[in-house]
Amino acid sequence: MGKFLRRMGLLLGWLVVWGYILTWQLGPSWGAVTHGFVGHYTAARLLIWGDFGPAVYDDDWFAGQVQTYTGPAVYEIFTPNMPTVALLALPLAGLPPQVARNVWLAVSLAALLATCCVLVGVGVGLGQSLERSGWILLVGLIALLPAVGANLAVGQTYLVLGWLLALALLGLVYRWDWLVGGSLGLAFVLKTSGLFLWLAPLLHRRWRALLWGGGVMLILAAISLPWLGFETWLAYPTAVSAFSRRGALAVPAYQTTTGLLTHLFSYDPVWNPAPIKQWPILANVLPSIIRVAAIGATVWIGRRSDPARLFAALLPLTIVLLPVAEEYHFVLLLGSIFVAATDLLQRPLESAADRAAWLGLGVALLLLIAPIPFKSTGWATGWWALAAYPRLYAAWLVWAVAVYGLTRFSAFSQHSLTQI
Repeated sequence: MGKFLRRMGLLLGWLVVWGYILTWQLGPSWGAVTHGFVGHYTAARLLIWGDFGPAVYDDDWFAGQVQTYTGPAVYEIFTPNMPTVALLALPLAGLPPQVARNVWLAVSLAALLATCCVLVGVGVGLGQSLERSGWILLVGLIALLPAVGANLAVGQTYLVLGWLLALALLGLVYRWDWLVGGSLGLAFVLKTSGLFLWLAPLLHRRWRALLWGGGVMLILAAISLPWLGFETWLAYPTAVSAFSRRGALAVPAYQTTTGLLTHLFSYDPVWNPAPIKQWPILANVLPSIIRVAAIGATVWIGRRSDPARLFAALLPLTIVLLPVAEEYHFVLLLGSIFVAATDLLQRPLESAADRAAWLGLGVALLLLIAPIPFKSTGWATGWWALAAYPRLYAAWLVWAVAVYGLTRFSAFSQHSLTQI
């Protein structure tokens, strides 16, 4: 009887969550034309008409093209995307913008559902029961509802990207190198934010996965080069470098380590007129130090772990170490939350560190769903700014719990080897 009630509760929970997504998140977004997807749509239209080139990194020029193709009320820029992002909406470029966006929203929801199914497969590979995997995913998805809603509100790509990264995680668990490389390669073509994730197959010498990924990227780049243009690729690094130095990075909408430090220590007359201290050297240097330290620690601790757990620990870093990451980026944390919670559930509470890991994960989930108005200007002044980065702190906590899982798994593996 108890098992039946648990399963019925799980089913009811999933129905309620998906009912909320469809009614209160998809409903208001359906039929609207906003920034976000229209940037990809416009890039695809420019590609079809032969007008795609280095000018896409001129914000004013590209914004004018967006308004030409989608309407005068929408403003969007192409920077800092790679040229290959123009391929994303190419199958939809022949449709009117509103219809194309609706189709994309449907694809995004299908990708979210597929991500959950793929992660259930990951759980099976990690020794987790189907029912327990369902509960973990349900709790994780509830915590990430603001991120899901942000994706649907503007038609962003991160629900689809999350599906690709979940496939890569599945491939690492089952040693399907073609799936690892193909998924990571395609994800990298769409968004460069997954760069650190290549360390997982690299450190574990999954050479075939790296070959598959490199092959996918080279093939897509070669096929698209005549339309994207070599000059566009040359313009891309300069555009990204200039974008990463913009004063707008200081606004709390960008929930990144760079954004927080820029907000605290770098003055900008328009975007950040009241930093806590005017110490631009810290804003410029500390992000790089933190980046090297976090990646180095993760790699060092996870070098004896399995690649799937290392992948899950690296995933939060692909968000918090970016120059720019908004609410919708954080939907990518679902895989890390799932793996971290799976590891914690498979081991009894043996120490204060175990209890601290559970506490950290719980606080992270609360910070991800907390309705904190961090985009409000009132939260951007003085020491209040420290409270304006809840999603950033949540991602760092997920990373810490995942790294703790690496230490336990590495210690367990080392102990097992000494017993042989």
